[in-house]
Amino acid sequence: MEHMENAQISGTVTIDGVPENQFRRAIEAMLREGRADEAARRLKDELVFLCGEGLPLPARFRFISAQDVSVTGWPRMLERIAELDRPGDPITALSLDICLAPLAAADAENRRPFYETSYYTDRAWPFSRASRADLVLACGSPAWQGSAEDNDDRLQLSGLEDLHIVIAAIEALCLRGMATIEEQRAFIVGASYLAVLSHQAIRDTAMAEGLPRPMAVIVGSDGTYPAFEAAALAAGEGRAHGTGAEETSAPPHGPTHTSLGHHEVTEPSTPTPPTEAWHLPPPGIHVTGTQLRHRLVTRESIAELEAETSPSLLNRVFGGLLRKK
Repeated sequence: MEHMENAQISGTVTIDGVPENQFRRAIEAMLREGRADEAARRLKDELVFLCGEGLPLPARFRFISAQDVSVTGWPRMLERIAELDRPGDPITALSLDICLAPLAAADAENRRPFYETSYYTDRAWPFSRASRADLVLACGSPAWQGSAEDNDDRLQLSGLEDLHIVIAAIEALCLRGMATIEEQRAFIVGASYLAVLSHQAIRDTAMAEGLPRPMAVIVGSDGTYPAFEAAALAAGEGRAHGTGAEETSAPPHGPTHTSLGHHEVTEPSTPTPPTEAWHLPPPGIHVTGTQLRHRLVTRESIAELEAETSPSLLNRVFGGLLRKK
């Protein structure tokens, strides 16, 4: 993972009084905790001092949002999921990496990101049963790296190309040790903001377009700054539209113990509804108080019961109720 020392960032650079590494980790923590919108607002607050005439970044940085980022290829990505699904072993996670070619000063103006999608099953890591809290811990050192079922470039993002070129040009200055403190600060905040916008765009598209089943969606990078790695969605947070692809197998009755590498999660079993409480028994069998409470008391139900049980019992149970109405 490339950190700021590779870009010749001065150790005295701070963002709102916070050292660069602490600031970067704070933004990444917001993403991992599902607070991407808060992270974007935090960065926009800093962009006010870095954008505009005579400042390192163009004014457009201040006004662009995730709604200006287009995500294409979602239907093709869903098709690939269906192709990779196997009975009892479906795809349960996607990871989109923001990739940048190594920067040379001569080609900074042509440097644009490309995007790689990786597909995972629960054999790589138990994504389908992991909460966001589990993913927060796991993203620090992803155990699933190198275990993808496939990689492709079906998902692409557009709308940020010109801003990536600006950041690449400032990074080139940093690499040569020629960037001012203000330019270094602009690189830190600007690169982080573009990463957060990409994260938001993938999250919003997943929510709008849906997934074939509850799945984790992770947005990372190939290691270039700021090298964020965070779940845009945990498995239980997205919108599954049920394309007919193989679903994850139903959990067995009783508590399920799931190993997530760093700890075990015990999932409570789903209680079976008391179906007998919704039906009266056949004639000759005692009617319980629970069953009577779940029976709709009407004149028709009384007439029905009169044919099944003794009149004296019905008069005692229902007679008083009807007189009170």
